[in-house]
Amino acid sequence: MVILQIATLRQESQTFDEGVHLAAGYRYWNTGDFSLNVEHPPLQKLLSAAPLFLLRPPLPTDEKLLLDQSEYARAFLFGGGADGDRLLFYGRLPTVALSVFLMIAVAWATRRYFGAPAALGALWLCALDPNLIAHGRYVTTDMISALLFFLTVVLWLNYWLAPSARGAVWAALAGGLAVGAKFSMLLLVPLIPGFLLLHAILLRPGWRVMGRSLAVLAVATMVAMVMVAGLYAPETWRVFQGRTINVAAETLASFTFPPSTYLTGLRTLMDHNREGHTAFLLGQVSDQGWWYYFPVVFAVKSPIVVLLLSVMLAGIGLWKLPSILRTPATGFVWALFALAPLAYFAVTLNSRINLGVRHLLPMYPFLYVLGMAALAALLPLRRYLLVAGAVIGLQAVESAVVYPDYLGFFNVAAGGSSAGPRYLLDSNIDWGQDLKKLRTYMDKHPGPVCLEYFGSVEPKHYGIHYEYLPKTWDKDERERLDCIGVISHTLLRDLYIRPGSYEWLRQRPQIGRIGSSLAVYDLRKPARR
Repeated sequence: MVILQIATLRQESQTFDEGVHLAAGYRYWNTGDFSLNVEHPPLQKLLSAAPLFLLRPPLPTDEKLLLDQSEYARAFLFGGGADGDRLLFYGRLPTVALSVFLMIAVAWATRRYFGAPAALGALWLCALDPNLIAHGRYVTTDMISALLFFLTVVLWLNYWLAPSARGAVWAALAGGLAVGAKFSMLLLVPLIPGFLLLHAILLRPGWRVMGRSLAVLAVATMVAMVMVAGLYAPETWRVFQGRTINVAAETLASFTFPPSTYLTGLRTLMDHNREGHTAFLLGQVSDQGWWYYFPVVFAVKSPIVVLLLSVMLAGIGLWKLPSILRTPATGFVWALFALAPLAYFAVTLNSRINLGVRHLLPMYPFLYVLGMAALAALLPLRRYLLVAGAVIGLQAVESAVVYPDYLGFFNVAAGGSSAGPRYLLDSNIDWGQDLKKLRTYMDKHPGPVCLEYFGSVEPKHYGIHYEYLPKTWDKDERERLDCIGVISHTLLRDLYIRPGSYEWLRQRPQIGRIGSSLAVYDLRKPARR
């Protein structure tokens, strides 16, 4: 997995949001000011920016750039002589490391509860998953949320089944890191008490044990609050210093939590969700979202293995549920691994921010664990190894076919990556990642290029000289065209721009693709073809 990630991330230019995350994280470290990119908590940004201290790039000095975080990020990465690609490479490495930690967590948890054969199967499937490979290479909050959601659920399960001070500490730390990594992880706040209630119903541990579990949960909540305050340490300290403090009691009474920037980011996200986000689904564009958006995403972007395992698990759940529940401890383990992804998926159905499969990543580790655990439980070892080998082989084939363009993966049932733009756009297929591949294409095919690009990096950074593609209503400009036309799929289908802008281009035959995100058209005059 790491080899595939390192090999492919070098081939890709910056995706749309990475520059902002990286610049914000580096600014946090240097200034203690968290006002840039408040809509995400700081943990991933701090981790990604930490390796940049090996390079010591300067921060932009023009404070006016802070009015537009994208402009600030461009100035940080590509202004003032900075080597943006090198900064981005260093910034992506912590996310690759988080991918490794997720693999270790999956192997450890599956072996602990379902045995080594199931653990090997789940590990292989996770390591070969195109979506986990893709989003485990970027400076975003998606991989860290998948890791910490999985770890938090499993560590609480460990504690409830074998209570210990060490287990409680690990569970509390994982939860604190989770809510400091992504606002969607606040789902854990009601989810963990819900699982504790399920534990009480199935295992009936007694009032004393339940009381202790509730006390530990209360302490863990306070630990999480302190950890979030710690992530915003400079701001927390400034607030603390600004109080008029007479006695210890007044200190506690006057201290505010969580930090104001955390609350501002949460309110920003809630406002964003209420207002909606313009998105594309099955040829339609809407800013209010669809309740069935993420079910469609799951159906077309999940590897075939995930779909097969999900159907199998649904059947087994209906068939074996009574016998599973007759053994309370076993039933609780299976229930937790099943309910965690279901609860997460249920929450996504109410989201009006329909941005892509990256928001479903926390589900996949649970599905792989459950699927391989079910196969290992139902089949004799020799037969299980044969079936597991076939399943892993299928996963490997789907992953190999899409290499190196993992971001644009669509399963074979959906028609593969070439059919992807019919279903979804934006971070599902086109996130501005293919400028380097466009440069390589232009080196192999000399001649004028007309480009319309969806991304946050200036193409000129890669020496790409081009003219703009005219809109449908610019007839005179269209008639004068004599070039190879290259356009991002997101813009080709009028997402984020005026409807019908490139209707004229969609009516022409596409002659090729660059990476997964760029469509190529021959717009040269007949004499030059």
